[in-house]
Amino acid sequence: MRTRQLSVASRSLRGLLVLVLVSVFSVGGECQTRRDPNAPPKRPLTHDDYDSWRTVSGSQLSRDGRFVAYSLIPQDGDGEVVVRQIEAGRELRQPRGWRQPMPLPDDPEAAQAAIASLNRATRPVFTGDSKFLLFIIEPNKQDVLVARRDKKKPEEMPRNALGILDLESGKLTRIERVKSFQVPEDGPGRVAVLLEGKVGGGEQTGEGAGEKKEFGTDLILRELNSGRESVYADVSEYSISRDGLVTVYAVSGRDQSGNGLFLIRHEKGEFVGPQAVVSGKGIYSKLTWNEKQTRLAFVSDIGETGRPQVSLGLWDRQTSGPVERLTATTTGFPSGRAISDKATLGFSIDGERLFFGLTNIPTPVPAGAPTSEEKVVADLWHWKDDFIQPMQKVRASQERNRSYRAVWHISGQRMVPLADETMNTVTPSSDGRWAIGQDDRSYRRLVGVDSTYSDVYLVNTLDSSRRKLREKNQFGLTWSPKGDYALFYDGRDWNSISIPGGVVTNLTSSIKVNFWEEDHDSPGTPSPYGVAGWTKDDREVLLYDQYDIWQISPDGARVTNLTAGIGRRDRVAFRYVRLDPEERWIEPGTPLLLRAEDQTNRDTGFYRVKIGGGAPEKLLMAAKSFSNPVRAKNAGVMVLTGSRFDEFPDLLVTDENFRALRKVSTAGEQKDRYLWGKAELISFRNTDGVELKGLLITPDNFDPRRKYPLMVYIYEKLSTELHRFINPAPGTSINPSYYVSNGYVVLMPDIVYRIGYPGASALNCVLPAVQSVVDRGFIQENAIGIQGHSWGGYQIAYMVTQTSRFRAAAPGAVVGNMTSAYSGIRWGTGLPRQFQYERTQSRIGGSLWEFPMRFIENSPVFQAHRVETPILMVHNDNDDAVPWYQGIEYFLALRRLNKEAYMFNYNGEFHGLRKRHNQKDYTRRLQEFFDHHLRGAAMPEWMSRGIPWLEREAEKQKVGQR
Repeated sequence: MRTRQLSVASRSLRGLLVLVLVSVFSVGGECQTRRDPNAPPKRPLTHDDYDSWRTVSGSQLSRDGRFVAYSLIPQDGDGEVVVRQIEAGRELRQPRGWRQPMPLPDDPEAAQAAIASLNRATRPVFTGDSKFLLFIIEPNKQDVLVARRDKKKPEEMPRNALGILDLESGKLTRIERVKSFQVPEDGPGRVAVLLEGKVGGGEQTGEGAGEKKEFGTDLILRELNSGRESVYADVSEYSISRDGLVTVYAVSGRDQSGNGLFLIRHEKGEFVGPQAVVSGKGIYSKLTWNEKQTRLAFVSDIGETGRPQVSLGLWDRQTSGPVERLTATTTGFPSGRAISDKATLGFSIDGERLFFGLTNIPTPVPAGAPTSEEKVVADLWHWKDDFIQPMQKVRASQERNRSYRAVWHISGQRMVPLADETMNTVTPSSDGRWAIGQDDRSYRRLVGVDSTYSDVYLVNTLDSSRRKLREKNQFGLTWSPKGDYALFYDGRDWNSISIPGGVVTNLTSSIKVNFWEEDHDSPGTPSPYGVAGWTKDDREVLLYDQYDIWQISPDGARVTNLTAGIGRRDRVAFRYVRLDPEERWIEPGTPLLLRAEDQTNRDTGFYRVKIGGGAPEKLLMAAKSFSNPVRAKNAGVMVLTGSRFDEFPDLLVTDENFRALRKVSTAGEQKDRYLWGKAELISFRNTDGVELKGLLITPDNFDPRRKYPLMVYIYEKLSTELHRFINPAPGTSINPSYYVSNGYVVLMPDIVYRIGYPGASALNCVLPAVQSVVDRGFIQENAIGIQGHSWGGYQIAYMVTQTSRFRAAAPGAVVGNMTSAYSGIRWGTGLPRQFQYERTQSRIGGSLWEFPMRFIENSPVFQAHRVETPILMVHNDNDDAVPWYQGIEYFLALRRLNKEAYMFNYNGEFHGLRKRHNQKDYTRRLQEFFDHHLRGAAMPEWMSRGIPWLEREAEKQKVGQR
C-alpha cells in the first residue's frame, strides 16, 4: 500500500534519417528564453498535450568534456538524440524512433529502477576517443502501428538499428536489425554489434530435447575511423575488453560442431583471428572478466568428457594457454549438486578466486506419472509453513532456479561450497577470503507480520567453516572495501565487526546525535540515514546523521565531524556525491563534493570538503532542486539539472567549482506555450500544535483578489518536493501541473502520525492546512476537493466520514475495513498484510486482538453513514497491493446508505493504472468529476446514468474520441 504516483520521463519527434544542425546558443553563452511578441497567448494544458510532452533521458558527457548527448523522448511519439558541442554551441540532432510508453510500477523503489532502466535503454554512448556517438534507433511509431494492423509475424516487425554519428563531420552510419552493441570503455573508436536473429521453433538438440534453443547470429566488428569491418557467424554472446584490444565471442550454431569460444585481436586497425579459446559442442555463456581483465570465466553445458554437464571454464589472456576447467570431478565438488548456468559469476579483486552458483540436480519424473488431466491440483495452507502459499507461489520460479554460492580457488585448483539450504545467502568480501552468510530459517514466519531477520555468520572461503556473528539481525551487514571489517546498524547505532576476530564496536553510541531517522512515526524500527563510504585501507567509515557526515575509525578510537557541525547548525543536510562510478574508497586529501539541501526552505546546492581539511566550503546554493552531477572522465566538466515546479530540468554544464551554470538543452521551451504555476512552502500547525509544512501551488496568472477552487492531494510528507518539476502526464492520481494550468490552486500538506490513530492523525493535519490556505482569502470555500491513492486514498476515505469540508473526494485503492484488510494478501508479493498494521505504514501498532477498537475506529466502513461528500473511486480487480474487495466493501457501504459514489474497475489492471489508455481515461474522468462538483461544469453522462456493463466498450470508445 506504500506507493506514490510518480511522473514518467518521456519525449517526442518524428522524421526520416536527417541530420539537423542547429546553432541555438552563442559560444559560451547561457540559454536565453525570449518569448516572441507575435506568438499566441499561453493556454491551459489539455489532456491532448500529454503524448507530445518530451523529457531528457540518458544524458552523457564525452570523456574529454567537449560534448554532451541525450535522448529527447515524448510520452508517446517518435524521439530524437541530441549531441551538443559545448563550447561552440553547435547541435546535431538525429531521429531515434518510438519507445512505447511504459507506465511506472506502483512501488517507489521499483519505479526508480524502471526510470534507471529507461535511462540505460535510451542512453547514447560516446567512444573512448570522443570522436563518435552511438545510439539505438527504434522503429518509428507509424511503422510499428501499420505492422501491427497488418498482423505481421514477430520476425517481420520493424527492428532496431544502430546509429553511429561522426562528431566531426556529422555523418551518420546506420546498421540495421541490431540486437545489442558494445564499445570499449577505454579503447579507441571501435564497436562490436550483434544482429537480430530468429529463435528456433522448439528444435531439439542433444540432452535438452524439448527446450527451445536460441541460435547465434552475425557479429560485426567495426573500426569506426576507417569503416573497416568483419562479420562472424552464429554468435550468441560476446564481450569486448575495456582496452578494446580483444573481443571474445561464443558460437552457437545449428550444426554444433563449430561451437566454441573464440578470440579476435585488434592490432593496428586490423581484426586478427578468430583463434579458438575452446571449441566443441555445447553452449558457452556468462562471459565474465576479472578486475584487470587478464582472465575470462565462462559457463559451458558440456563437461570435460563431452557429456552434457555444466562446467566452468577459465581462460588466461596473458598466457593464452589451455582453458582450465571446473567440473563435478573437481576436488571438493559436492554430490547431488551441479554448476548453475543461471547464477552470476564474479572474481575476487585479485582475480584468484571465482565465485559461482551450485544448483540441485533435478529429480527425474517417474515413469507412469499422472497426466495433466489426472493430476490433483490443490494447495495446503499449513499453519507451520515458513511462508504462506501465496508467497511460495510468487517465489516458485526463484526457488526452482535457486543457486548456492561456491568458490573456485584457482591457484589451488580446488572448489569449496559456501551456501546451502541452511544458509542460502552468502556475500564474499572483495578479496574473497571471507564471506558473510545469512540464515533466516528461524524468522521466516515473522515475514508478513513483523520484518525480515536472519542469523549472520562469518564464512571462511578456504574450508566453508562458519562462525556466528549476529542473531536476529534486521538490517544486514556490509563489507568494508578491504574486507577487514563488516558494518551493521542495530536499530539505533552503527557497529563494526573486526574480521576475522569478530570484535564488535559500537561506533556512534557516544555521539550526542541520532543516526536513525528522527522524524520516524510508525511502529517499526527506524531506518538509518546511511553510509557515505570508506576511506582507503579501511581507515575510517563516513556515516550520516540527519544533517552532518561523521568520520569514524572502525575501532571507534577516532571520531570527527567531517562537516564541522555546520549541517545541524544551519539545518542543511550534507550527502556525498560519488563522481567516479568506479570508486572503491575515498582517497585521503581528495576533495569530496557534497550535495546540500536546506531542510527549512528546500534550497539545494553543493559544498566541498577534504578529509581532515576543515569546514566545508560552499560552492553553490539556490532555490531549486539540483541533481547529482556527472563528471567527464578526463576533464573538469560536469553536467547536472536544476528544477523548480516552474522550471524544467534542462541540462546544465559547469566546472568543478560551479562558477557558472550554462544551459545546454532546450526541452524546457515546450513549457512556454502553456499557463503554468508557482510552488511555495507554507507553514501551519496541526491540532496537536506540531508545526508542519505544505506545498501551495498557484496558477501563473494568480490574482489574490479572486476566488479559486482548491484541490488537495495527500500522501504523507510531500513538502520535500517543493522544487520538483512535474511533467504533465496521465495517471492514477491528479497531475498538479494540469490542475494549476486550468485555474485550480493545489495544496499538498505534510502529515505526521500518532501510533494507533492514523485516520485521525491525517484529519488533524489536513484540515488545519486547508484552513490556513482558506484564511488567505482566495479560496472558494464550497469548491474544495481532495484526491489521493493507496495510503492517501485510505486517509481520504476515513476523513470524509468525519468532515464535510470537501465538496468532492476521489480516493483510489482504499482500505475500507481494517479488520478484514489486516488478514488480507498483497497478491503481488504474496505477503500477508498484517505487518503493515502492526509495524509499518498503517500504524495501528499491534494485532487485531490487541487493539480491536483501533482497527474498527480507523475503518471507514463502520462510519460510512456519516459521509456527505460525493466520492469517485478507482480500485482494480488485479490490484497487487490492496485487495480490491476493500474498495468493494467501502463502495457497497456507501451504496447501501444511498450516498453518491462511483467506483471504476479497470479490468486486469494493478494497484496503479499501468496501461496508458486506461491512465488517459481515468485522468479525464477525474477532471470531469471535480469540474462538475467544484466548478459547476455539466455532469458527464457516466455520472448521470452510469455505464451499463453491455455498453462499456462502446462508452469507452466514445470517450476516447472526444
